Amino acid sequence: MNEEQKIILVMGKRGSGKSYLVNKLIAAERRLLVWDRMSEYTQGIVFTPEEKSQFREFFYEVYRKSFRIIYRPLHPTQEIGWISELVYVLGNVTFVVEEVDSICTSYQLHETMEGIINRGRHKNITLIGVSHAPFGIHRDLTRQAKEVYVFNTNEPRDLAYLRNLLGVEMENKVNNLAKYEYALWRDDQDEIEIGKA
Repeated sequence: MNEEQKIILVMGKRGSGKSYLVNKLIAAERRLLVWDRMSEYTQGIVFTPEEKSQFREFFYEVYRKSFRIIYRPLHPTQEIGWISELVYVLGNVTFVVEEVDSICTSYQLHETMEGIINRGRHKNITLIGVSHAPFGIHRDLTRQAKEVYVFNTNEPRDLAYLRNLLGVEMENKVNNLAKYEYALWRDDQDEIEIGKA
């Protein structure tokens, strides 16, 4: 991201266009680490937990340079600690977290993820959180978000959550979205924009 480092949330049901949009958002990123639970990303060097030693070797070679790393966790709640600590120590990076709702729940937030969310901008970390079920995402994450992209969803609990989080206008816009369209809320604008992935 060329502008100020920030938190971006991308929400919507499966198959709505979230990963396609995120791939567009990160296309020009020079320092990128993707937490890819859903195997949605391919534009980078892919590592799995079985390749942890290769991951370390590769990382030590490139951590001061440009890199695009995709990590596909096997046990996400156990592995998010060390990968988010790595991101926080590293700094100057864009960190994409697929299924962010599963590791930043309303009742559980790893301390290093909390550091990225609340202090990451001071270390030039942009966090892009992707979720198909926005209900129950940790309040620290939604409070710090500067942009929220919302694709179509028809889950009543998620619609109520979005209305409470972003207002009635967001709920009305989401209810009228066509396939692959999104409603974009920005904290520095009064109106919600409509776009297409």
